[in-house]
Amino acid sequence: MEITKKEAVFEGRYIEFVNKWFRTINGEEGIWETIERKNVYNRGAVIIVPLTGEGEFILEKNWRAPLESSVIQFPAGLSDKEGETEEETARRELLEETGYRADKLIPVIPTPLCPALTPTRAMHFFAPEVEFTGKEGEDDFAEIEVLKIPANELGEFLLTLPEDTELDIRVPGILWVLQKKNLI
Repeated sequence: MEITKKEAVFEGRYIEFVNKWFRTINGEEGIWETIERKNVYNRGAVIIVPLTGEGEFILEKNWRAPLESSVIQFPAGLSDKEGETEEETARRELLEETGYRADKLIPVIPTPLCPALTPTRAMHFFAPEVEFTGKEGEDDFAEIEVLKIPANELGEFLLTLPEDTELDIRVPGILWVLQKKNLI
């Protein structure tokens, strides 16, 4: 596949819709409609897998407008501050969203977030032995409930979510990667 042309067809405050013309290996041509973020740096996002010294994973129940429901996910955020490293973004987002501080962050794996729609990628970090220090301000546009789930109860928790709550599939996926890398 080869991209032969790009054209922004709508530009909003934070995103733009882009048509990408492409040519296949067989010479066929087509157009792919994509969404690109305008306010991101590095790969675009970070996802943090925090684990307390007491063996509890920190997750979030986060209301998401596009789905019109809550989603169980790990803390995450956009790399939206120019000059900030992904590690700095991960520390900031973890503290802002959950009130937990990570002294140690281990880069785990970068992954695409929604590869059929956007080029945004996320770097996953493992944060062992996070400590609660308190939240610093609230985001008026986010409804986030911080959840502490003991590691030995996490599987059952993920399989028995309330009907009005969805699971971000990256949660079990990154846990599997962490197990394979002997980090948990």
